[in-house]
Amino acid sequence: MSNDFSQYRYIDTIPKAQKIRRALWLIVWVVLFRPTPRGLMNFWRIFLLRAFGAKIGNGCRVAPSCSVWAPWNLEMGQYSVLGDGVDCYSMDKIRIGSKVAISQRSFLCTGTHDISSLRRPLITKPISIGDHCWVAAESMLMPGVTIGAGAVIGTRSLVSKSLPAWFVCVGHPCAPVRPRAIKEVL
Repeated sequence: MSNDFSQYRYIDTIPKAQKIRRALWLIVWVVLFRPTPRGLMNFWRIFLLRAFGAKIGNGCRVAPSCSVWAPWNLEMGQYSVLGDGVDCYSMDKIRIGSKVAISQRSFLCTGTHDISSLRRPLITKPISIGDHCWVAAESMLMPGVTIGAGAVIGTRSLVSKSLPAWFVCVGHPCAPVRPRAIKEVL
């Protein structure tokens, strides 16, 4: 008895032009972006991201170990930071507001697969992070979430649903635990 699994073969929906663009970006990332010193050449990394279509505001910082799947899907406001080892799996738009910190080894994931089909078709949904947010170390944001302005996402939190503005949110799954109180405005 022969099992014919060809009917369940994964359907690749990524256009060839995007694959070529991604391949070029990967070469640039490996050769020109990743090897730069951490404390230096931030201007160069920002230049390379912008050259591949990222919209990045003034004063932003991007660590050399940060990975951006498709720079053309990345938008950052002013004075925002992508820390060491941050993975922006930007198969769809990732919009990061101004004065946002995405801490080390966090994962912003905009792509997944439809598990209701054995072909596992690709599903992408954007991620939006408001101004003045802090996504603490090793957190994971799932496709389609919106983080309200001023929210703090606790270390190693799993964000699978949108979260409100000006709340401290923690956990697995991440949930609001208390309002974020601001003692002084600079």
